[in-house]
Amino acid sequence: MNISHKVTLNSPAFAVGGLAVVLGYMLSTAWITNNARLAYRDPDQRERIAAGTLDQQAKIQQQSEEINRLQSELTKIQNAVSTNRDSVKVINESLQQVKMFAALTEVEGSGITVTLRDASSSLAADVPMEALNIHDRDVLKVVNELWSAGAEAIAVNGLRISVRSCFRCVGPTILVDDNKIGTPVVVQAIGNGEQLKSSLSMAGGIYDELKQSSPNMIEITETTNMTLPAYAGSTNFKFAKAVAPKESKSDKSS
Repeated sequence: MNISHKVTLNSPAFAVGGLAVVLGYMLSTAWITNNARLAYRDPDQRERIAAGTLDQQAKIQQQSEEINRLQSELTKIQNAVSTNRDSVKVINESLQQVKMFAALTEVEGSGITVTLRDASSSLAADVPMEALNIHDRDVLKVVNELWSAGAEAIAVNGLRISVRSCFRCVGPTILVDDNKIGTPVVVQAIGNGEQLKSSLSMAGGIYDELKQSSPNMIEITETTNMTLPAYAGSTNFKFAKAVAPKESKSDKSS
C-alpha cells in the first residue's frame, strides 16, 4: 500500500528545516570571520589567541586607563604648584635663611681675616713663654669680639663656626670642636670689614693684648671676597626637642 506524505509551507517540518539552515549559516559565517581575523596575525599571536592566553584589547584598555590616571595626577600637581608658587618661594627663602643662620650652608662675602701666630722668644726676651703662644682663649676672644661686632659668618682654619662650636686646649694643641688645629690660626669673618677691624683694634681688646706681648702675634687684613664652608659638625639633638606651638583662643573657639 502506497502512503504519500505531503509537506506544506505551514507544516512543522518545514519550519524546523528552515531554522536549521539559518543556524548553520550563522555558525559558518562566525567561523569564517574568526579565521579571517586570525589570518591577519602572526603565527605566534594566532596560537596564543586560539589558546585564550592573549587579550590585547583588555591590555590596551588597562594601559590607557593607567595613562589617564597618571596624567590626571600630574595635572593636579602642576595646578597645586602653580597655585602655591608664591608660598613655595617664601618657604624656600625662609629655609635658606635658617640654614645660613645655623651655618649649614656655604657662604661668601667680604670681611676681614685675622691671623694669630706664636711669637719667637728671641723677639720678646722679657715676656713669659706662656704669653708668646696662641691659646684657645685667644681664639675664643677673637671669635666672640667678631660676633659682637656684627660678623655674619666665621671660620677658623677652614672650619665653620656654629652656635654649638667650642674651643679648648689639649696640651700644645688647640681644638675647634673635635678638630685639632695649630698655629698660625686663621680666623675669617664675613661682615662689615671696617667695623669688624675697628672693634678688634679697640684699646684694651684682644688685639691690644697680643700686640703688647709681640707685634707679630696678630695681623688683621680686610678681604674683599671669601668663601666659607658649611658647618661640618654634629647637628643631632639627643635630649632637647622642639616645643609644640600652643593652641590659640581662636583655634579653640573654632
